[in-house]
This record gives sequence, structure tokens and C-alpha cells, in this order.
Amino acid sequence: VPKHNTLAAYHKSLDPSNGSYESQNPELYKPVKAVYLDGVLQSHSHGDAGYHESLVHPGLFSHPNPKRVGIIGGGEGATLREVLKHDTVEKCIMIEIDELMVMKSREFLEEWSDCSDIVGSADWCVEDERADVRFEDAVAWFVNRFGEDDSEDEESEEEEEEYDEDEYKKFDVIIMDALDPQVKIPFAEVLYQDPTFLTSLYNAMT
Repeated sequence: VPKHNTLAAYHKSLDPSNGSYESQNPELYKPVKAVYLDGVLQSHSHGDAGYHESLVHPGLFSHPNPKRVGIIGGGEGATLREVLKHDTVEKCIMIEIDELMVMKSREFLEEWSDCSDIVGSADWCVEDERADVRFEDAVAWFVNRFGEDDSEDEESEEEEEEYDEDEYKKFDVIIMDALDPQVKIPFAEVLYQDPTFLTSLYNAMT
């Protein structure tokens, strides 16, 4: 810890000319970074690796051959990073409503979406050829494609022409990296309690 616990002392301790332990191991003394949305803590640099590893790997390892993965949320890019570590994954669709969150994370949390150490990937995980990032409402996305449809109306010829089979392929694994269930806001309640949305997730699984 830098002496006197000041920003000036911190920067001085990283100066290579003073031969300090901190200057020889700067990766151990990076500033702590935290992400807040609407005043609620979402992520913290001290827990990034452990949190996202435990969020992703149990589900993917429990599947015998996960090829198609869906991520709900995940704006920091760390969940996508962990998914792309699995070489069985052929496509990962990440649906994040907040495009600004993704761009600011690239700017200020670059190590969280860094895939440069993954063979065959890109420096920025979003640019990995297996990644398909959509900036839209994940709830609407799943309900529109996999929700229960009681309508007996036939699709028009125009709708049939626009039909993209890949859009309706099911997922081997779906990961929720959005708001925590204890957050008392309406959107969080939809994510974890809305039966229509939960049914669409069930229908979207292989």
C-alpha cells in the first residue's frame, strides 16, 4: 500500500526509477474499479474474476457440448470473456439493453472484456467472430421468439420472407448477468418473476 494512502504517493510508488516492489509488480497495484448502476453496486474489480467464473463455468461444464450460448445483460464484457474460453462454443449471443455501458466498459474496464489471451479470439471480446452482441431489450427478444403464442393468425408472405432461421435456434446454455433479484426495481422483478419471460427462457433451451 503506498505510504500515506494518497494518490500522489500511489503514483510515486509505481515509478520504475525508485526500484520499489510496487514499481516491479504494477499489475498487483492497479486502482480498484467499481460499477454502479442507478446507485446500486454491480461489479467490483477485486471480485471480477471469481464472480464471472462462477457465473459461467458451472453451467457450461455441466453441458456435454455447449455450442450456442445466450447472455442476458453482461455489459462489462466479462461474462462474454469467460464463455469464449470454451472452445466448444460456436456462437454466443449477448443481449444488452445499454449500449453505453458496453462502450464505457471498453474504455474504463478494458481488462474485463480482454480476450487477447484466448487463442483465435480478438483483443476485445465483442469483436470475437463467435460473439453476436445485440443492443436491445432481452426480455422482449426472448418473448418475441420463444414465448407462448396463442394466436392462430397465419404469417403474411412478407413475414415469411424476413424469417431468419438462426434467430430462432435454441440455446444450450443461457446465462443471466443482469440486475440482482434483490434489487427492488420493476425491471428486476420482470427478470426473475414474470412467468411469460421465464417460459420463453425455458422454451429457448435445447
